[in-house]
Amino acid sequence: MLDTSSGAHFVLLILLVAFVLVLGRKNLYPKPYPGIPHNAHSANRIAGDVPDLIPAIKRSKASSEAIFSITTHKLGTPIAQLLLPRIRAPMIILDDPREIEDILNRRGKEFDKSPFSLSVVGPMFSKATLAQFTTPELKAQKRLWADVMGIDFLRKTAAPMSYKSTLELIQFWRLKATTACKDQAFNVLDDLKNAALDAVWVAVIGEEPGTLKYETKKLQHQLTGQPFYEPAPPGAFMKEQVTYIVDTIMNSSETISPAWAVKWEVMTPRFRRFRKIVTNEMSRAMKKAVARYESLDLDSLERDSSDTCAMDLVLRKQALQAKKVGVKPSDPTKDAAMLDELFAMLIGGHDSTANTLAWFIKFMEAFPQAQTELRAVLKTAFPGPGLPSLTDILDTDLPYLDAACEEALRLSGTANAVLRSPLRDTMILGYNVPKGAVVYMNTHVNRSPAPVDESRRSETSRASAERKGDGFKTPAGRDLGNFEPRRWLVKDEETGKEKFNPNALPALAFAGGVRMCFGKRLAVMQFRIAVTLLVLSFEFLELPKDRQSMSAVERLFRVPQQPFAKLHVL
Repeated sequence: MLDTSSGAHFVLLILLVAFVLVLGRKNLYPKPYPGIPHNAHSANRIAGDVPDLIPAIKRSKASSEAIFSITTHKLGTPIAQLLLPRIRAPMIILDDPREIEDILNRRGKEFDKSPFSLSVVGPMFSKATLAQFTTPELKAQKRLWADVMGIDFLRKTAAPMSYKSTLELIQFWRLKATTACKDQAFNVLDDLKNAALDAVWVAVIGEEPGTLKYETKKLQHQLTGQPFYEPAPPGAFMKEQVTYIVDTIMNSSETISPAWAVKWEVMTPRFRRFRKIVTNEMSRAMKKAVARYESLDLDSLERDSSDTCAMDLVLRKQALQAKKVGVKPSDPTKDAAMLDELFAMLIGGHDSTANTLAWFIKFMEAFPQAQTELRAVLKTAFPGPGLPSLTDILDTDLPYLDAACEEALRLSGTANAVLRSPLRDTMILGYNVPKGAVVYMNTHVNRSPAPVDESRRSETSRASAERKGDGFKTPAGRDLGNFEPRRWLVKDEETGKEKFNPNALPALAFAGGVRMCFGKRLAVMQFRIAVTLLVLSFEFLELPKDRQSMSAVERLFRVPQQPFAKLHVL
């Protein structure tokens, strides 16, 4: 039996243990940034917002949409925090297009790529520009590649191959629509990826992967009942590698520690096989180009007449620099920066373009009035006979076509979010944001933003609105869930004609500023070519009810869950 003194000590011990346990538990709770809105109940549980996020992802199958749904959308605020377990700092969620545009385009000295996003791609492509912070070395590397995205170079090299691959896609779909898939809806995403890969592979590497030609021959044999023994083309192997990398990035991003998940993957036999395949394919093309340039004199190297692709241009510039100083050019097949940059261009140029075209086709099916108007505009501009030439497509001023392309980029939200981190303590919408915080910004402008007091905006944001106006307060900002190209058209006061207004709303599809998507010009050009030729070749008919969903699946890019089309050949 305990005496009074012993009993008191025992009670004190129990209270002390309980206090330590409570204190320890509280130290495991998320630590929100002061003042920034967040879910109050999530601040009082160890897992933070994760228990709400997981079911939201399962419902939507799109992680970005789930994040916005449980933070800014739920709280009705343009900025909020996603609270994570204490081992990771909260993520600041920004869901205001005007302020996002301002940060990307006018506050580049305050923000850079987020360490979180670089930790996912860095171990795989550490020398690519997309995996580096903004440094003098990065700027030098971007200057080396700058001419690759020049308009003249793109028209000479990439545009013809985009035109050619779209014509091959049209031939393939005509065959499908009149035979195997007659009067039926079929999945178009894989075909669009093949077409995009064919186009971008030639633009980047200079060799034809032959993916669509292979698929066309295979279908022709299937229709006649003849066996098909032709080996798969190079494009099929590269497509497999692109798919592997996309899956790796997204699977790693969904773990507690993405950086460690990627580092672990880089050590696996599968990743080593990927690097070997990619390096071998690119090295083979590089050796041909180097042999060609070694035989040229200085004057010939100064000219660009022999460049057939992005890789050619960069290799020629390196050969020219070496010849000017009288040294032998370095071996490009061992240049990690060259290899990483080329593959990053392939991933971005192939997957994003195909996904955006898949969304465009969904919009044509769901908004037939816009499809009819676009086709009428194109037929008036290009009466035929036959399809317009590449020059006609690129040189003809068609405001409604520009508007339809911009509207598809806006509503598709293919790249749904972008991450940045402040380089110093700063403010966003009147809230203090510390140096190094991860800011997750919504680039999918598909709903009206929450109201914001103008006084809370940055000076540059307010100044921009004074110059260009606030599009969300005009007809352009109405019904943002609908596909309406006319929101991008205004009347030219001098001519009285319609003209395309690129500033009608914040255009965030390619991010912006110094770290804008490197391939924007290529993507916009490819998209214009494909939209023109496809709309003049097919009518996209209404889909069965069970194929009409506009829901998305989000991997590296946002993809339609049901990328189907039912075609009428024109």
